[in-house]
Amino acid sequence: MSRRGPKSGAFQEPKQRRTREQLARILAAADELFAERGYEGTRLADIAAAVPCSMSTIYDRFASKEELLRYMHRRGTEDAIAMIDQIERPVAAGTDLRSVLPGAVQLGLELIHRFRGRRRAVVERLFVDPVLMELELELREALLDAGRRFLLAYSHQFRHPDPELAAAQAMRLLMVLTEDQRSPVPAPKRTELDDQAFVSEVSRMVIGYLGID
Repeated sequence: MSRRGPKSGAFQEPKQRRTREQLARILAAADELFAERGYEGTRLADIAAAVPCSMSTIYDRFASKEELLRYMHRRGTEDAIAMIDQIERPVAAGTDLRSVLPGAVQLGLELIHRFRGRRRAVVERLFVDPVLMELELELREALLDAGRRFLLAYSHQFRHPDPELAAAQAMRLLMVLTEDQRSPVPAPKRTELDDQAFVSEVSRMVIGYLGID
């Protein structure tokens, strides 16, 4: 439900440090509550109480809970893309993806855990919020492209006949499997892996698909 506040899409990143810090506390509180209670079980008043801050502080930035979630989703994906872009790139032909990929997979698991609250809320809302669905498709495409660029930096190692296709499909596989590893729905016991084993097995799958000896 909307109240007073900026019009949809009008949010501007705060410039003052104090305001940025307050926004970070709002997002952290929302993440924790969404993770614990889900989207429907969390009110803006609950988020304000957890910060703590006044309701007007939240409404000055977001006109509704829907807009808050959309902002959180975009911000979290942009943070993830920035982290992917910072992963070590090959500085010479001898740099080996096999030594870098496990760290990238571990980073993916950590990001999903860090943003588990907003991810739970997004999954709850996707099919009832067309704006959020459009945003999800846009952001998944951007995340896929960032991962594809990362993998293509090592294309000198690929033996796959189509490096562009291979990098895109490998990133899709990584996204699906890392999300599944952090799913609240438990995996069947015979396929369940701890994070260390998961990182090792998924890295092996991707390296094999790309044709790296």
